[in-house]
Amino acid sequence: RKMEGRGGMHQHAGRGQQQQGMGMDQGQGGVHGQQGFGAPDLNNPMFHMAASQGAQFFDQGQKMISSNVSQYVSMQLLRHYFQVDTPYVVKKLQILLMPFTHQNWHREKDEGDGMYPYAPPRDCVNAPDLYIPVMSFVTYILIVGYHMGQEKSFTPEVLGKTGSSGLVMMVLEVVALKAGFYLLDGPRSSFLDFVSWSGYKYVGIVLCCLVRVFLGKTLQMCLLVLTGACSAWFMFKTVATSLILADARQQGSGGSLSKQYFVLSLAALQLPVCWIMGI
Repeated sequence: RKMEGRGGMHQHAGRGQQQQGMGMDQGQGGVHGQQGFGAPDLNNPMFHMAASQGAQFFDQGQKMISSNVSQYVSMQLLRHYFQVDTPYVVKKLQILLMPFTHQNWHREKDEGDGMYPYAPPRDCVNAPDLYIPVMSFVTYILIVGYHMGQEKSFTPEVLGKTGSSGLVMMVLEVVALKAGFYLLDGPRSSFLDFVSWSGYKYVGIVLCCLVRVFLGKTLQMCLLVLTGACSAWFMFKTVATSLILADARQQGSGGSLSKQYFVLSLAALQLPVCWIMGI
């Protein structure tokens, strides 16, 4: 009987310790669940798959660009658009996100004997560059892939479709800019200027996508209105300075109505494009 009593006591104590251990595990699981709320799950296999596919997509795109771009664009001219430094990038991002506070939109002339008449980006904050558009566009593709991984709907084709749709939208806008400058007798500009102006909107789009992923759709829609307005104002001031004010300085007039309507139309299209390219 004493042995049976002791055995019962051991079984009761074992059950108590097991229940206590289960309670501690549940409590720790609840704590971990609370800490992980709203944060990305880095252990999610879809996340690693999206990151791997994104890196491969970036490498393939870089190789394709480096092998084919020299056939259509002078490498010396292309380097001009990548002559940036940290102060320029910081100031440019401030202008893109707060263009209403920027006053002087004129570009500075290049005092050297370079093949491009304007100063490089590192010497003029109003000069267009390709570093910010390219990096923001690649970041946009990776964020879309990460978001699809969170939604458990990621496939390798997502990155390709996202990049293709973004490039098509950019090409259409560049063609519209090129045609407008040609038909309205605007100043001669490199099409890389138009690529840069069109690609700057992805800074705001990336910011909206990040808000969508981590803070929800409601805040994203509110931010979309703000970033869309900033993109519209930036496009309006940049194109107007190049197309209308340059013509006004030469002819002493305020520019034709057709040029003004063209600039206003481009500015008005920025918000719908930002909404279409969002997630």
